[in-house]
Amino acid sequence: MPYDDVRVLLARNMKRYRDILRLSQMELAHRVGCSPTMIGNIEIHKRFPSPGNINKIAGALHIHPSELFSDDSPAIDRIQMVYEVRERLEANIKKAIAELLAETEGSAARVGDRK
Repeated sequence: MPYDDVRVLLARNMKRYRDILRLSQMELAHRVGCSPTMIGNIEIHKRFPSPGNINKIAGALHIHPSELFSDDSPAIDRIQMVYEVRERLEANIKKAIAELLAETEGSAARVGDRK
């Protein structure tokens, strides 16, 4: 595989995983311990990270470094599914908490009316 193809593949996969995790370039940079400019430059093929930074990027994205260079990664689908389920669960939990709070406030108001 030509060097430019590897850069494109890395950039595409890094951005896809970052998007799935809903991380900004700044948030990923913070997790990796580098500048947002470096993350941006990798994603537009201007820079290629060192092996150490590849490991840090993969760790920040919760994947194996090889997933950054995979042309057809099943991990992307699995991670996306997990995060979609997580978002639905969070939404359901927030809704249940709001309903419980509203119910509790309503009960407290009724008790206050009896006094």
